[in-house]
Amino acid sequence: MNGTLYGLGVGPGDPELITLKSWRILSMAEVVAYPRALSGATRARDVASHFIPEDVIELPLEIPFGAGEPETASAYDKAAQSISAHLAAGRNVAFLCMGDPLFHGSFSYLMDRLAGEHSVEVVPGVAAPMSCAAALRRPLARRETILKVLPATADMGRLHREIAAGPATLVFIKAGRHIPTLKQLLENMDLLDLAYVVEDAGSDRQRLLPMREAQDISPYFSTVMVFAGEAA
Repeated sequence: MNGTLYGLGVGPGDPELITLKSWRILSMAEVVAYPRALSGATRARDVASHFIPEDVIELPLEIPFGAGEPETASAYDKAAQSISAHLAAGRNVAFLCMGDPLFHGSFSYLMDRLAGEHSVEVVPGVAAPMSCAAALRRPLARRETILKVLPATADMGRLHREIAAGPATLVFIKAGRHIPTLKQLLENMDLLDLAYVVEDAGSDRQRLLPMREAQDISPYFSTVMVFAGEAA
């Protein structure tokens, strides 16, 4: 009998934000898989490290975050093959994903490749925008507020059109190396003074600062929050 693949959201960085359900499944998994960046960083594993059983099989999967589409697709193909081998052997696999597995999460690409042949279950987690709003003590949305989540990697022309469409709370995710262009875009649209940067939300490295004070180089897991659409 094949095993089940579990996509576990481990939250944005604070181990205490891991849900009881993710903790329960992780404690019983035979294989724990997680992405490993080319730098060797294993952030999702680091967050969940206290909950990983000692006798579990660990499966780090090389994912070249920020690389081109062909290279990234090839990496996910290889990762899916490694996971599939364990599932076919009857082992349950828990894949650790920062934030929520299906909110700009790496797990979604593995699910696309494996759901046709294997049982897949997804356990939601706390996504970065929720953690950032809590840290800043600013509501993401209330009453008629429109909330837009925008990938900082998108074309600047497209981002300009989305912002110009009307007042909204804006969340730019994975903004790290795009801080300079985002800062210029928001300055041009008279929104810079409404913007904040949250670096490494939820972790012990978390830092909050107005966008005007942000450096040109920020951590990969940086989120820009623009509170331009709050209802009175």
